[in-house]
Amino acid sequence: MITSSSERTAVSGGAPLDESGARPGRTPGERRLLGGLMANSITLFAVYGAVPTVLLANLVGEIDPGGKATALGVISAISAVGSALANPIAGALSDRTRSRFGRRAPWMAGGALLGGLSLIAVGSGNSLVWVAVAWTLAQMSLNVLQAPLTAVVPDRTPVRRRGFFSSAAGLAQMLGGGLGTALAAGFANALGLGFTVFGLLVIAGTAVFVLLNREPSTAGAQVAPFHLKSFLAGFWVSPRRHPDFAWAFLGRFLMVLGYFSVASYQLYILEDYIGLSHSSANHLVPLLSLAMLPGMIIMIVVMGPLSDRIGRRKPFVVAASLGMALAVAVPLAVPSEGAMFAYSVLVGLSFGTYMAVDTALMTQVLPNPDDAAKDMGVLNIANAGPQALAPALAAVAVTLLGGYRSLFAVAIVLIVAAALSVKPIRSVR
Repeated sequence: MITSSSERTAVSGGAPLDESGARPGRTPGERRLLGGLMANSITLFAVYGAVPTVLLANLVGEIDPGGKATALGVISAISAVGSALANPIAGALSDRTRSRFGRRAPWMAGGALLGGLSLIAVGSGNSLVWVAVAWTLAQMSLNVLQAPLTAVVPDRTPVRRRGFFSSAAGLAQMLGGGLGTALAAGFANALGLGFTVFGLLVIAGTAVFVLLNREPSTAGAQVAPFHLKSFLAGFWVSPRRHPDFAWAFLGRFLMVLGYFSVASYQLYILEDYIGLSHSSANHLVPLLSLAMLPGMIIMIVVMGPLSDRIGRRKPFVVAASLGMALAVAVPLAVPSEGAMFAYSVLVGLSFGTYMAVDTALMTQVLPNPDDAAKDMGVLNIANAGPQALAPALAAVAVTLLGGYRSLFAVAIVLIVAAALSVKPIRSVR
């Protein structure tokens, strides 16, 4: 569990959290934190929803129609390496940053600016090499933003309120992903403009957070001397010394990899597995995203605070994982538009529950609250890495293992394994 020092963290501008037991979101500082967190998360995850599943898939399809599945997988695998490195490194550096703007804001602002410009560059590309380089730079930059952003909950909220704020963050992520996919479909015939719009959105969302939640200066704070060897060694969290951290990492990694291996190939599934035309598939993608939202919103709003109330996280995470496996099994059994809608509804209910509670669970297995951004960055490899790797896994399943039915089967195995990985965690109920 997180030590009691996390109970004394600040919400905004260094003001101490209200320990009276009032509901979250009642104080001006909490409202600013909540609003900024949601704005930044919505715009960031709108990019994650829009680019891999719609904009990048269409762009790669235009450049290399015959080899689009393999090309998308290769580009995603390359960008995955950059993402996996950038997130924990940026988190660790933000933990050590001393500036009059605080330790998180400089990295968030820089990551958003470079990431937004890189997205614009992706949309101007007309070769696979250009797209691969620009998308990799965009992924790395966005992970520089995401690392300190994920440290907001352990930085600024006490343990007993983690479910509420995790629900808010999860709601923002799901709204961003769903709305981003829906909005991106409108740019299927204007891909350059679409990349530009999403690049500017992530810059604006980050500006809202940074301006609403200004950090106190850390310019005069003491920090241990920098030694490269100890800095690099800090990224290794021993599974033997911190087994709960390791199990949480593994569970999130498998869950996200299983889910996004299907989600990232949704356009191609509709075209090549369901049998829709390219135009019909592009029109159906936003409808499927919208079908996810009602159940997702309900579960995120309800399950995070409910887990706070009953003091348990693991049963919610396990149930959500098994529900996700059931969702993936529907189109495996019945390849139809109706099955894809059923899949979307079940995904909304399951993934909404998962995101609301699993984030709270992860904040409670951090080895050291003083290294929150670094450790959340390491854990976030289990989130960002699989999202980037998923198209590569999907390409292997589709091209080498027997088509889209094999893809669904692989996803189910991964998600069930994720559910089993949560059970050994001992410090969180």
